[in-house]
Amino acid sequence: MAAPPEVAFGQLLFAGIAFMLLAGGSLVVFLVTYQKRLLHQQLHLRLAEAEHQQQLLTAIIEAQEGERERIGRDLHDGIGSTISTAKLLLNRLETLPPHADDAQGLLKLIREIMSTAVHDVRSISHSLYPAVLARFGLAEALQHLVDVSNETGQLPVVLEIDYPRPLTLAQELALYRIGQELVHNAFKHARGATRLLVQLQQTGARLTLVVEDNGCGFGAAPGRGAGLRSIEVRVQMLQGRLSREAAAGQGARMVVELEARPE
Repeated sequence: MAAPPEVAFGQLLFAGIAFMLLAGGSLVVFLVTYQKRLLHQQLHLRLAEAEHQQQLLTAIIEAQEGERERIGRDLHDGIGSTISTAKLLLNRLETLPPHADDAQGLLKLIREIMSTAVHDVRSISHSLYPAVLARFGLAEALQHLVDVSNETGQLPVVLEIDYPRPLTLAQELALYRIGQELVHNAFKHARGATRLLVQLQQTGARLTLVVEDNGCGFGAAPGRGAGLRSIEVRVQMLQGRLSREAAAGQGARMVVELEARPE
């Protein structure tokens, strides 16, 4: 028969072993549960990222289709109508005697119409790919955009630029498209505006593009059209931030900010 001290030691040893087994089992259960939770979170993040990429791709396609639709409309309503008019005048010119007084007037009118068509073709070509951007950079491209916008006489546009260190061509092209769409939206929705400001400011690695009008604000504009989705997509591609400030009757201010290393 075992002595009482040996019995106590055996019980203590058994209790210690049981405790260690219990602790080890709990640790194993915790690790397995933690691993499952971690895998679930990773799967959730991957699904969320895949969904975001799908939404981004959808938005890109919608923006591209919107741009194509607008270009097609410009070709049909602008250049198509202009050339059709010139063709009708040419047909009329063929029926007149060579030295008729009306012939010289028609010829002059046809030349003016064709000059307008050439100007429209150049404008559409520039909207497809701004050659001035590839040759001279973002600052000159924005200046050309503002000059062309002012030629319409619809709304005075003022440009302020402080852009000493150019970015990459891809970044500049995305910023130009953003600025182009913002100006287009302002012309379309800034009812009552008497001034449009386009500002490009570079401070260190931070670049800020501002398009601001003193019109009606967002009250009369649609919430999220194809143009705005196109802007948001390009801002996301640049890993930037888009903010909107507007109040009814107090104008609208669109700000794009990004951190980018100069070329």
